[in-house]
Amino acid sequence: MKLAVVLVLVAAVVAGAVAAPVILFEPSLAESRDIVIIVAGIAGLVVALASLVTLLVIALGIHHLSRALRRLLDDPIRPALTEMRDTARNVRGATEFVSDTAVHPLIRAVATMRGIRRGLAVLTGLRRR
Repeated sequence: MKLAVVLVLVAAVVAGAVAAPVILFEPSLAESRDIVIIVAGIAGLVVALASLVTLLVIALGIHHLSRALRRLLDDPIRPALTEMRDTARNVRGATEFVSDTAVHPLIRAVATMRGIRRGLAVLTGLRRR
């Protein structure tokens, strides 16, 4: 409602600016044309400035909205990624533990047994193949 009142007042001022020289000075047709061109130029500048301000407000609104959306999406995703990273570390630690406590000793035992078997085969002359 306030915007409508302001627009009506601006229109009245512009109309007064155009009508005042015509009423007070009774200009010729060429002078009237010049006055209309000047007033139209000023009105064009006002419209261009209003458009620029509107565009700036829209751009800032979009920027703030995109930041809020990014924060909204990051809020549930970041903790999930942190938990997945921690789980991967736990799995890596568990596999290293199993490897160190079960697999490596088993590999050493099998290698030792094969070495003993091969040594006995060389000493006794029995080959298994």
